[in-house]
Amino acid sequence: MKKIFDMDNPFMQALSIAADLLALNILTLLCCLPVLTAGAGLTAMNDLAVHLARQEESYIAKPFFRSFRDNFKQSTILWLIFLAAGFLLYFDYHAAAVYAPMLRYPIAAIGVIVLAIGMYAFALLSRYENSVAGTLKNAVSLAIAFFPRTLGMVVFAAAFWVLAIHFYRIGVPLLIMFGLSLPCYVAALLLKGVFQKLENETA
Repeated sequence: MKKIFDMDNPFMQALSIAADLLALNILTLLCCLPVLTAGAGLTAMNDLAVHLARQEESYIAKPFFRSFRDNFKQSTILWLIFLAAGFLLYFDYHAAAVYAPMLRYPIAAIGVIVLAIGMYAFALLSRYENSVAGTLKNAVSLAIAFFPRTLGMVVFAAAFWVLAIHFYRIGVPLLIMFGLSLPCYVAALLLKGVFQKLENETA
C-alpha cells in the first residue's frame, strides 16, 4: 500500500502529470475566452508543457502567468496572423464546397500545414527570443526538417479532437479537461530532443 502512494511510482507520476495538464488546460481555456489574449495563453501553455516534459516544473499558475505576461506582445501578433489564416481557410473551404468541391482537399491540406507551423511557432516563441518573422521562418524550417515528429504531433492532435467530438458524451468533458494541454504535452515530448539539440548548438 505504501508503494502505491510513493511519488516515484509510475501510477502516481501519471496522476501528477494528469493533474498538471488539467490545471494547464483550464488556465489556457480561460485565457483563450477573450480571443485577443489566446496567443499569449497558447504560448504560456507551450512553455509549461516543455517544462513538464522535461520534469523541470512543479508549479503551474505562477510560471504560466509569468510567461503570459512576458510574451504577450509577440504572441498576440503571431496569434492574429494564424487567426486570419484560419478564417481565410474556413471561408475558402466552405466556398469550395459549393462551387468547386474538389478544392476542399488541398484547402484542408493547407489547413493541416498551418496547424503544424502554428504548433512549432508557439513552442518556439515560448522558449526563444526572436522576431515574429524569425519565429515563423524557424517554425517552417523545423516542421520540414523534423517531418516525422511533425506528423506525429498533428496526427495525435487531430485524432484526439476528432474522437472527442465523435464520442461527444465523454469527449466534450475530455476536451474541457485536456483538449489543448494534452496534444501540447505530447508535442513537447516529441520536440524535447529538437529543443535540446538547438540549445546545444547555440551554447
